Amino acid sequence: MQIKRIISVIIALVLICLTCVACNSEKKEDAASGSSSAVSETEKFKLTHADSVVKFDNETDVVICWGDSLTQGMSMAPGYTYPQQLQGNIKGQFKVINAGVPGETSNAISSRANVIDTVLTNDITFEKGKNSVDLDREFLSTANGEVITYKGFGNDLALDKIIIGGETFDIIFKKGTSWDEGIYTLVRKSTDVKLTLKKGTAIKFDYSLKYKTVYCNVILMGANDSGVSVDELINRYKTLGGTSDKNIYIIPYYTEENVAEKFKAAFGDNALDMREYYINHAHKDYDLEVTKLDEWCIKKGKVPATFCLENDKNDCHLSSIGYKVMADQVYKKGVKLGFWK
Repeated sequence: MQIKRIISVIIALVLICLTCVACNSEKKEDAASGSSSAVSETEKFKLTHADSVVKFDNETDVVICWGDSLTQGMSMAPGYTYPQQLQGNIKGQFKVINAGVPGETSNAISSRANVIDTVLTNDITFEKGKNSVDLDREFLSTANGEVITYKGFGNDLALDKIIIGGETFDIIFKKGTSWDEGIYTLVRKSTDVKLTLKKGTAIKFDYSLKYKTVYCNVILMGANDSGVSVDELINRYKTLGGTSDKNIYIIPYYTEENVAEKFKAAFGDNALDMREYYINHAHKDYDLEVTKLDEWCIKKGKVPATFCLENDKNDCHLSSIGYKVMADQVYKKGVKLGFWK
């Protein structure tokens, strides 16, 4: 009986060994034939969440990415926008702030940056004994009368305090039924008297809790402007860039007209031509296949579909891969210009 048991155990061990050899052989054949499971997008492109960067060498000087939904990263999961990817590249050298708000015009963005005059659209009245008043989203206007719809959604540089006529007020955003709706509550300190803030009173934003000095601006805007000429948009870029001597100007890549030459003439080496890079270099540099749809886009002079958000009819919102590419190019531009290492 013992001999039979010993033989049975030996046979079982041999079968196990043969099975392991077969499995390893199959895995090697799969790897050689390319039939192994594809590397996930996150692993392949090393999309780095900004939250993973916890220590900054300099929190006083910040890098601010100004813009609209293209900067805010509409439809992107947290950590996948280009400012957050840029933070992953810069690591702890500087804090990167995402100052993108969906739907905003270049004037609205410039207003938030305190580089153009902004005023109250209408009178705002605090009744005696009341310390707060609700506002709609259009309580701000430019000095020339353009109403600014500030949505306060997904913006790391959201309103905390606002200075109206020299007096500081707290301001709280109350989100409505969707990101496209909402009201604000303006809060004052004293309630002793009735107070009316007159239409046309000057407004400034207080971001002192967020940063002390703008080290570098990265600017991409104009997608929501209607009737604004290229020359005027360039002037608005210049005005916003006036808050620092270090700026990276991302050339609008979503327009039917190729405006690159005018931007390069205006900003020289500080201009970043993302459309040209997406079309001519990105596929090769990131080891990506050029799809049939990409070929069609390239022939039309558009950003290839691989780098755009799926089903985006405006061809301007980017995919996670598109944002990764943009973040890398902004980072490399900053290295070339000596802004960071």
